[in-house]
Amino acid sequence: MRGHALPALAVAAVTAVGLWSAAGCLQQDFAAYRAAGAARRAGLDPYVNQVAVDPRLWDGVAVFQHSRFLYPPLVADLFRPLAAVPFRAAKIGFALAMIAAWVATAGVAAPGPAGAVFLLASVAFFPLWQHLERGQIDLLLLLLLAVAWRARDRVWPAGLALAAAIAVKPALVGVALVVAALGRVRLVAASLAALAVIAGLTAVVDGGARLREYVGEVAPRAGLFGEGGTEAMLLPPDRFPAEADPNSVTVDGHPYPVALWDVPTAASLPRLLAPDAPTRLSALWPFAALFGFLIACARRTVAVGGDGLWLFWGAAIASVLASPAGWIMGLVFALPLAPRLASSVVRRGWPRPLSVAAGVGWLGIAAPWPVPGVATVAAGLLLGVLAVAATRGQPGSPA
Repeated sequence: MRGHALPALAVAAVTAVGLWSAAGCLQQDFAAYRAAGAARRAGLDPYVNQVAVDPRLWDGVAVFQHSRFLYPPLVADLFRPLAAVPFRAAKIGFALAMIAAWVATAGVAAPGPAGAVFLLASVAFFPLWQHLERGQIDLLLLLLLAVAWRARDRVWPAGLALAAAIAVKPALVGVALVVAALGRVRLVAASLAALAVIAGLTAVVDGGARLREYVGEVAPRAGLFGEGGTEAMLLPPDRFPAEADPNSVTVDGHPYPVALWDVPTAASLPRLLAPDAPTRLSALWPFAALFGFLIACARRTVAVGGDGLWLFWGAAIASVLASPAGWIMGLVFALPLAPRLASSVVRRGWPRPLSVAAGVGWLGIAAPWPVPGVATVAAGLLLGVLAVAATRGQPGSPA
């Protein structure tokens, strides 16, 4: 009973923060999801800022002609039911679902005593708090990725889980590239087959025009600016509802603070390298460089019999760093590494420089640094540690 007390307290603490965030602030990202679902319910385009059509379809943050919703069309349909629920109730329900996904990930990615390390490490991990404050969906993707890795010897279950994660967040396609380089080509083929089915379903549900809009307009714009844009894309200020407090948004008659705290949240190499004038080159080369490096490491890992887990989760982290829409909330993808890193550093005697680098990288991600770019650089350092651990055959299950 005593061994379960600390993990239970960790779950209670995370649940408390999740409910506090859901009840006490806008949760910007969930607001964008729900606005997209509401637009679909109204028969409107989820990728257009509909504030001028109906202020109730505004997410409270978007200032451009386009909405802040960057996900494929079918994801907007998944939020249609929540758009029919009062805003606060929808936020609370979504927050509880994400917390349940986080707890389930502990059982899938870190079964046994390692699950306690996962849960306890989460409590002192700021990206998780930021995830809950923003109302992000990455904890669900974390669970899908954990299922894909746990079931990697069963091609279809693993392939379907990986496809579902990519279908929600296409930036995770880099994970599939690394999985293929680790020798699991059939798993990736199953994922591609599932993604083809999802694309067909999208065309049936949302129509070919919406799918073409996403592929031809939304994805390229998001790949360059993230949720932002140029001055020419801004809406006139008179299109937006007047608010007594510029840091608050009123939804369903209740004012919500836009944020609970003010900490730099970008975790994007393209955004760090070209914050004011992004180009296609600045947006694409971080992806090419990071995943080219990880693919080379994956091939080396197979050759030396190293642990593919390091690179699988490293690829998930790299998908955040390489995206112009990469935010610190996405670094929850590092959490499944916590039990293995703790074990490798403390019990298995990693070389001291590697252990120090792992600690510095983890601290750089986990703490709420007031300086922009710290989490991005720290995540890059952690990627280097994972690459060394994998290619030098550090202890762990074979790839």
